[in-house]
Formats: sequence, C-alpha cells, structure tokens
Amino acid sequence: MQISLNIQDDVYQKLKNAGIDMQSKINEYLLNLVDRKDDYLNSKQFKEDRAYFHEILEDIESDRTELLSQEQYDKEMEAFEKSL
Repeated sequence: MQISLNIQDDVYQKLKNAGIDMQSKINEYLLNLVDRKDDYLNSKQFKEDRAYFHEILEDIESDRTELLSQEQYDKEMEAFEKSL
C-alpha cells in the first residue's frame, strides 16, 4: 500500500540532512501506535474501565441512575466552567 504525506519543506530538509530513514521511522511509529492500543486492551486498567462502564450502563437501563436533561446538563456544565 502506498500513502502520501505532506511535510513542510524545512522539516523535510532537516530530516534529509540528518540522514533519517523516513520510511522506517514512519513504519516504527505506526507499529508503536498499534502496540499501545493492544497494551491498553490487555491491561488491568481496561478491564476495570470496562467493568465500570458496564455497571453504569446497567444502572441506566434499570433506572437505578437518572440521567440529566439537556437543560440540567447545560446548567451544571456552565457552573463547572465558571468554577475553573
């Protein structure tokens, strides 16, 4: 597969002058992104997050938790923003 990138001229010249193999660096970066995603999906934190959101969803679906109306949400967010 082939993709194209837009790189500023000055950045390209710096990379070229430094002798950096851009293709290998881009491949390395993309593989690193995939590894990070896999790291999270296999982590204890992901399992905890998933359980937390599943519990919240169950609470909402069973009416144990009442959702805010859009108006209530807007008022609370406005108050929060003012408190910052």
